[in-house]
Amino acid sequence: MLRKIYLAIALIAFTYSVKAEGYAVNVQGAKQTGMGHVGVAINWDASSMQFNPGALATLDAKYSLSMGGSLVWSNTDYTHPSSSTLNTETDNPIATPFYLYGSAKLNDKLAVGLAVYTPFGSSNIWGDTWAGKYLIQEITMKSIYIQPTVSYKVNDWMSVGAGLNIVYGDFKLNKAFPIMNPADGSYITDGGAELSGNTIKYGYNLGIFLQPTEELNIGISYRSKVDIELDDSEGEGTFSFPSTVPPALVAGYNALGVKDGSFTATLPLPASLNIGLAYQIDEKWLVSADVNFVEWSEYKNLEFVSEDAAALNSLNKRDWDNSMTYRIGAQYSANEKLDLRAGFYYDETPTNDKYYAPETPGANKIGITGGFSYLLNEKFSIDAAFIYSKGEKRKAQDTNTAIGVDGSGNPVYFGGEYQNTAFIPSIGITYNF
Repeated sequence: MLRKIYLAIALIAFTYSVKAEGYAVNVQGAKQTGMGHVGVAINWDASSMQFNPGALATLDAKYSLSMGGSLVWSNTDYTHPSSSTLNTETDNPIATPFYLYGSAKLNDKLAVGLAVYTPFGSSNIWGDTWAGKYLIQEITMKSIYIQPTVSYKVNDWMSVGAGLNIVYGDFKLNKAFPIMNPADGSYITDGGAELSGNTIKYGYNLGIFLQPTEELNIGISYRSKVDIELDDSEGEGTFSFPSTVPPALVAGYNALGVKDGSFTATLPLPASLNIGLAYQIDEKWLVSADVNFVEWSEYKNLEFVSEDAAALNSLNKRDWDNSMTYRIGAQYSANEKLDLRAGFYYDETPTNDKYYAPETPGANKIGITGGFSYLLNEKFSIDAAFIYSKGEKRKAQDTNTAIGVDGSGNPVYFGGEYQNTAFIPSIGITYNF
């Protein structure tokens, strides 16, 4: 049972960080970040490959290069439902997502490019002794997207594009598990468990970019579903026991399936549809808005299968909902060299209150953004932005597995109140020539 819980948390955390609200770090372009991370209907530079591949062929520059990075300070506060002494917060390291885009126009209609970026991944460190240590102590997730892209201008007002997503994902999770005396069921001490894995999977990114007038841009992009599949050579779990635990007791736990082993699992990541509008009001003002729709409702269950350890086999309910993110932003051109930006977004969570786990403490979030670009010369600019994000307080629990029983023999599930905050400054450069 302990192993089932452990593996379920690990895979959920990995996939959730790759696509969902909770740890999707939306800083794939400093310019766009300053405007609430809109970008589906904007064609500033090679960063269009990530936001809408269809816009790439409409760039004025023959060559475009954009690169940058961010520092992510994130924190989650946990309030225990019955004891304030068990309240805690995460002690997360500073994350450093980055992006690199390069594109070239082969002729007036055809453009190609390559994007490398890290839009998903995070670390959550709850500590070794917090109340939820048997669910999660620490998790680290990383991902790198490599996207070769082609874009074609069909006519003066429409262009299309497509990119192949080559995704490398890597994760590591640590948790504790209680070691009990088999004679009387009394608690002895805690053991440790670690699961790690990495894999490479594929998807695609499609886009249509419309310019019905000189002032108005309309963008539509679609990101495909990606099946995250780990085979038994990609996922590895290990368990550790304190030296004070008798060897016979360790052997007993091993016989119950609490031992090193491998597993396979398959989880479909949902498709997303993104729609954007951008309007150039006059020479000074640009406004833009995006809506992102993610089909999380197809995520009903998570299943694990093992050939060498029956304890690895599990079926975990999730029952997530579809989610929406609403973004709006504006740019003000103060003069020929300086552009100022501001934005706002509201990000819905797909997670279910009944199946909620602290490695992915999702919540509906609001984000306030700002930024600027300064043109050093006609080709080269420095771009900077920030995001302040705050989540709603969320009371939830995970009813998949009981952590005990109450005085009446009813199951007790781990839960409490969570609240997320994050501050993310970004810096980048753009070179169009």
